[in-house]
Amino acid sequence: MDVHASRLRRGEVLAGAGALLLAVFLLTGHWAGSRSGWGVLVSLRWLLALTIAAAFGLVLVQASRHAPALPVTMSLLVTVLGAISALALVYRVLIDPPAHQHAAAYLGLLSAIGLAYGGYLSMRQEGIAQRDAPQDIPVVQPRRENGS
Repeated sequence: MDVHASRLRRGEVLAGAGALLLAVFLLTGHWAGSRSGWGVLVSLRWLLALTIAAAFGLVLVQASRHAPALPVTMSLLVTVLGAISALALVYRVLIDPPAHQHAAAYLGLLSAIGLAYGGYLSMRQEGIAQRDAPQDIPVVQPRRENGS
């Protein structure tokens, strides 16, 4: 597998960073009391885990593919899952917050919004990396002889 970070565009970098931050805040941050987001968000934890995995998959697919077909499909998946996750977290964090909610919940929400926006940007920037673009084909001129 030919993996190059130079194939990553702004959307994939944002989606990957959002996924990494969401995973950190979900697993290690205190969302309510002394409980992590994984312990507090019982009904959302698997949706968030799937969204994080899809964003990491997008980064890996974009970094390893020459053609844009599969990365565009992954971008669409990350955009949809990211939007659903962000909306679910808006409800859970802003509308119906648990008692003693901490800053990690708000940071997790911002990470999910960044992840969804990164998927959207990735979907909008179709195409291939400059390094994978077709190169100019050298033209060979016929050789002329001096006597003709």
